[in-house]
Amino acid sequence: MGRYHFKENFFDASTEVIDVFDESNRPVYQMSLFYTSGTQQVMSFMGRQKHNFKIEDGKNIYTITQEGSIEGRIKTPFSTVWDVEKNGRKIGVFSTQMALKPRMVFKGVQGDAITLESGFISRSVKAKDHSGRVIMTTKSERFKIASGHDIHITDGTYNPMMLILLFQGFFEFQEHRRKKSGGGGFDFDFFD
Repeated sequence: MGRYHFKENFFDASTEVIDVFDESNRPVYQMSLFYTSGTQQVMSFMGRQKHNFKIEDGKNIYTITQEGSIEGRIKTPFSTVWDVEKNGRKIGVFSTQMALKPRMVFKGVQGDAITLESGFISRSVKAKDHSGRVIMTTKSERFKIASGHDIHITDGTYNPMMLILLFQGFFEFQEHRRKKSGGGGFDFDFFD
C-alpha cells in the first residue's frame, strides 16, 4: 500500500531508467522500456508501440513482454498479450479485452485476476481485483510530452512493483491506441 509517482522519459523510445518515487520522494524502484528484437526497437523509434517494460528494486525484477507479432496473430488474433514474469518465472499474462471502456486484464497462474480500466477520454486508471475491489487508482498529466503519473495503491495483496508495471503497460498501450485513432501517417499494424 502507498503512493508512488514517476515521470516518463522525454524521448518515447528511450530505454533510460525511470525512477519511481514513494510518498517521501525517495526513489524506490527503477523502471525501463526494453526490446526483444531489432524490429521492435526500429518500430518504436518510428513512433510505434512500446512493447516491453521491466521494474526492479535491487532484489526483484518484474517484466511484461509482448508475445511476438507472428506468434500473436496465430495464438491470440483478437487480443494483444504480454507474459508477466517475476525474477524470470512466469506469474501470469496481461491482455487486452474487448469492452466499452479501455480495459486490460492480468490473469495470474494462481487463478487470480486484476482488471485495469480507464474512461474514453480520461487518463486516470482503476485496478480492481477478481472480487471487484479497487486496489489501485492513478492520475496522469494530460497534454505533456513526458507525462507524470501519481499512483495510489490501496491494498497490500499484490507487490506494488507489479501493479505499477501493469499500469505502465496499460497506459502505454492506451496511448498507442489513442494516437492510432487520430490517424495520420503510415500504420504498420503488422508489427503491433
